[in-house]
Amino acid sequence: MTGPAATTGHRRLVGAVMLGAAVILGLAACESAALSEDLPAGVSVRLVQQRSDVALHQAQVEITNGTDSTLSVEALSVTDPRFETDADRVLQRTSVIAPGSTVGIRIQLPGPACDVPDDAASTVEFSWRMDDRSGVARADLPDALDFLPAMHARECVADALAQAAAVSFTGFEAGAGGGIGILTLEALPTGVGGATIDAIRPTNLLGFGAAGTGPDAALPLQIQLAAGDTAPREVAIALEPFRCDAHAVQEDKRGTIFTVDVTVGGEAGQIELAASADMRAEILNAVAEYCGFGS
Repeated sequence: MTGPAATTGHRRLVGAVMLGAAVILGLAACESAALSEDLPAGVSVRLVQQRSDVALHQAQVEITNGTDSTLSVEALSVTDPRFETDADRVLQRTSVIAPGSTVGIRIQLPGPACDVPDDAASTVEFSWRMDDRSGVARADLPDALDFLPAMHARECVADALAQAAAVSFTGFEAGAGGGIGILTLEALPTGVGGATIDAIRPTNLLGFGAAGTGPDAALPLQIQLAAGDTAPREVAIALEPFRCDAHAVQEDKRGTIFTVDVTVGGEAGQIELAASADMRAEILNAVAEYCGFGS
């Protein structure tokens, strides 16, 4: 058959073939971008907290790419019943992980949920792309350093203590007290009572002179927080460094984060009390002056 009818039939046939091809390609594309509940083969994950993460209340999801292809990771979050909410990545960006490499993606840790056990488990979820494949993986997240149970316990003790008093470092006077200076701890009781601030422990960098000559020697405080008591309390703590090593001071991450022994509701526990960023700088500068490498 020739003429207009044949031409029209030919066009319809070509159109049908092209449409079928487009559908097939579209289905293939959908398959390559399909969501997956599994990690890509050769990819592994774990949760760690480095010293530099502690003061910022962060941690890192380490993703290891054991494949021969580049792995890209975008949105990422960690779910854990010990957190009030999901922990999301700090920087919303694409992380490119070369073959055979490991990248740590920082997450901001939420506040604690204190009605769950300290030894719960974490799950990570992230979107990924590798070659022409992409998906969203969800997997168990091992706590490689086992830091979460202790952190959760401390933070829940801190929440309970906060019902009885607000406790913080409120000042540092460099050069006072015969060491590097005097650190002031303040407790502002709420009147609820039922708690005691028992002692403060040295850090890896700072001790308390004659009152605490060893790294395990706690300085007694014995601040009683009785029911109805709202009088502010201040304690002057003389600080002295354990070592005068310039590199150790310059690289310090935890030297101004103190462990405090407390008793709340008749149960003993510990909290971590950190100097503010500005106060931390003042303290480390005072250590440098004391040790003779401040200039």
